[in-house]
Amino acid sequence: MYQIITDTSAELNPGMITCCEVKAAPFKISIEEHTFIDDDTLDMDEFFRIMKETTTPIRTACPSPDDFFQLMEGDHIFIVTITGKLSGSYNAAQVAKQLYLEKNPKAKVHIFDSQSATAGETGVVVFLDQLIKAKKTFDEIVEATEDLIQRSLTIFALCSFTNLARNGRVPKIAGKLSRILHVKCIARNNNGKILPISIERGVKKTLNSLVEKAYKLCDRTLSCPIIISEANDRTSAEYVRDKLLEYFPERMIEITKMRGLSSTYAEEGGIVVFL
Repeated sequence: MYQIITDTSAELNPGMITCCEVKAAPFKISIEEHTFIDDDTLDMDEFFRIMKETTTPIRTACPSPDDFFQLMEGDHIFIVTITGKLSGSYNAAQVAKQLYLEKNPKAKVHIFDSQSATAGETGVVVFLDQLIKAKKTFDEIVEATEDLIQRSLTIFALCSFTNLARNGRVPKIAGKLSRILHVKCIARNNNGKILPISIERGVKKTLNSLVEKAYKLCDRTLSCPIIISEANDRTSAEYVRDKLLEYFPERMIEITKMRGLSSTYAEEGGIVVFL
């Protein structure tokens, strides 16, 4: 019997994972005097309202080792985290793994650094579900999933780099330019970090460019489901889905809604694609 654990950078629709129950260790998000737990109780409308009003950096805290440890059970456990280059979640999960193996020495536990976030982390979880249902062995699942992480692409279009810049995830100049010039930015994952690749103007032009770059940059030999995550902009996500279907008519495409952590950095209107 397998168990999958994530942090709340992964976003799963009901029924998306059927091999087993997926448990999530939540991030904590602080905006001025407000502290939010990034779980299913988070009021996203209120969260977006408060986030848009603040002028100070938004602080995020990754799950603790105990947050992961308390979710672990059984003898075959997979943990998937946001990129370790931008968060301490992966390291916290590693500590939890050691604690668990001390008490359960016969257990098998593998932690996947998704080298990505939001749709990218979700895509790894969906791939795990497919492999488990295909009755692959633990070691086969590890090998195939690590290969997917190296070969897959996460690409995203953001209306602003403000919060990413405030919290040191991208250079401050990127945040200033996005505010002053009112431009939208397209970026991709690059060894777990964020690599800006173009600046766009206009929503439709940005979304079309996002799809074109996704097609050109991705490994088209992969057949895993495509994941689109949206930060309070379902209309744009559906437009991107329909455009991607023109390139990938045989691929399953899922749209998910971002949780609090992903929305903090993508900001309202952000679109992230994993393929």
